[in-house]
Amino acid sequence: MTDTPANSTLHDGARAAAYAPPTTRDGWQQFVATPPLQPHPAADEDWSLEERLDYHSRFVVLTTPAMERISLSLRRLMLLNRRQQGTARRGLIVSGPPTTGKTTTLLEMGRTFELAEQRRHPGRTDRLPVVFLAVPPASTPKMLVSEFARFLGISIAARMNQAQITDAVCHLLCLLETKLVLVDDVHLLDTRTRSGAETSDQMKHLGERIPATFVYAGVDVDVDVDVEASPLLT
Repeated sequence: MTDTPANSTLHDGARAAAYAPPTTRDGWQQFVATPPLQPHPAADEDWSLEERLDYHSRFVVLTTPAMERISLSLRRLMLLNRRQQGTARRGLIVSGPPTTGKTTTLLEMGRTFELAEQRRHPGRTDRLPVVFLAVPPASTPKMLVSEFARFLGISIAARMNQAQITDAVCHLLCLLETKLVLVDDVHLLDTRTRSGAETSDQMKHLGERIPATFVYAGVDVDVDVDVEASPLLT
């Protein structure tokens, strides 16, 4: 059958529906629920070339010593934060050079925690244990909290200000019993600028109002690097 424009639109819509980024609630749940592909025996003639390519395009994630250290640190932090009230809870920064697996580590930690929560609370569909988002480039406080709202599917009216969006986000995350917030690309926050400093303050404010442990990942944002290379911690 030849694709007509209408058919082409349908195919495009199906492809868009099949892919949802993990920075949205639907995309995150799709990521968590998708089991890893199992390879066929090499001599299996029923394994088509397309299936082989599909398998190899979804990279196998191996647990490294660094991932194990980060997971152990996270478990300890979550225990320490369990009864923390009144101030921002302790957070964790995952730092390293580009392309070293920081985002992959966040995703795998989030998936592991969410699956554990599902086993601990079977049948509970009114909970959202994990939130995953990325800091937008040149972020402002309103842009940052809007990313939370986008993940949650909260409709933002044009007249809503930053405080109103923040209230809606914090209220819903508390109702959903969110315990882990994963924030990627924090190196985009430059506290030497006014907007960067205000966005960093907004992150701290969210940490005070949401009873969850925050984990941040970014390029070379740890305290061991030169301050000039780490504007987040200036």
